[in-house]
Amino acid sequence: MKKGEIIAWACFAQILPGMILKTYLIMSSNFTVNRICEQCGRVFSARTTVTRFCSKVCNSKNGKMRARNIKMAPMDQVVKKVLNERVTEVNAVEFLNVKNAAQLLRASEKMIYQMINTGKLNAVNLSKRKTLVYRKDIDRLFELPQVIEIKEIIQPPVSECYNMGEAQQIFNISEKALFDIIKRNKLFKFQEGKFTYVAKSELNKIFNPEL
Repeated sequence: MKKGEIIAWACFAQILPGMILKTYLIMSSNFTVNRICEQCGRVFSARTTVTRFCSKVCNSKNGKMRARNIKMAPMDQVVKKVLNERVTEVNAVEFLNVKNAAQLLRASEKMIYQMINTGKLNAVNLSKRKTLVYRKDIDRLFELPQVIEIKEIIQPPVSECYNMGEAQQIFNISEKALFDIIKRNKLFKFQEGKFTYVAKSELNKIFNPEL
């Protein structure tokens, strides 16, 4: 290789890193990614994948907010502790006034008075300004209702049933009166074709109880 070529290659080697860097910067300046600002929630175009805020204003607001939260955290813990102690005291009391009952149920005093007036919650009026609620009555509001066992009803064959017309003739009763008796005694009825049937044994027990 000639001396001139060697000098040319040496010069090119010196300027090559700068050319690569310049090309990288140009490519980087064209790179954008959509991000959501952690402060204002607005979607913005960021030049890096780790950018958190859309502007210096949002960055500043977020920093102030974090500083305030750190400063207020001890006070929040004190307030939470006091509130928990009040709830514990309320839980230990056997009789509650309307205000404490509302606090226990996390409801308004107006709702407590409404429950008392509708009979849903028992209360004692000691005076015009003194109404007490028994704590156990509040606990009963959350008791599970009694589970009623539902028996499977087996449809009897049509041969062992009266249709409505037959029952009216046999027992000499009107259609309305017959349906009232069926409803009042909760008798099982079913439809087969165009007729409605009721078990003969059930109607016989009502109209002829001595048999």
